[in-house]
Amino acid sequence: MHDSLKMTLVLLIIGALCGALLAAANDVTAPIIAANREAEFLAALEGFFPDVDSFEVEEVGREDFYRCYDACQKLIGIVGQVQADGYGGEIDYDLAVNTAGDIIGMRISAHGETPGIGDVITKPDFQERVIGLNFADPIEDGVDVDAVSGATVSTGGMLTSIRRAMDIIGEHFLEGE
Repeated sequence: MHDSLKMTLVLLIIGALCGALLAAANDVTAPIIAANREAEFLAALEGFFPDVDSFEVEEVGREDFYRCYDACQKLIGIVGQVQADGYGGEIDYDLAVNTAGDIIGMRISAHGETPGIGDVITKPDFQERVIGLNFADPIEDGVDVDAVSGATVSTGGMLTSIRRAMDIIGEHFLEGE
């Protein structure tokens, strides 16, 4: 009985130390990771709109939408940092739309989709099916974009999310432009 109590206390101490080390490592790395993600997003934003001079951020729901302006402060497009439901969890992506309501770019920033199957959403072949669509298009599986066989949950979730994001962009940001 005495040995099992001793082992329990040793394991408890080791567990507490490991937890404290993980928390400290997270405190140190979290700001660095956040800064890297922001830098990657800003680089993508400039890739979508090379003439961008400034932007304004507006939160709609739990997602951020960036109004992008040129040097003359003319709106040149919107970039949404949005999420889709995939097979492996949430898919974080950026969707760039010009003032005519056309999708001009997409970047998957994080996902947990199955390599070789669900990660088809990161491939140019899938993204090219979406780029060029307008917010007036249905953007539905089987209508103007086909889901990829074997990855229907991932691609279907992306298409549903893209349709939702396009509705938000069309209603909140491009109305009257």
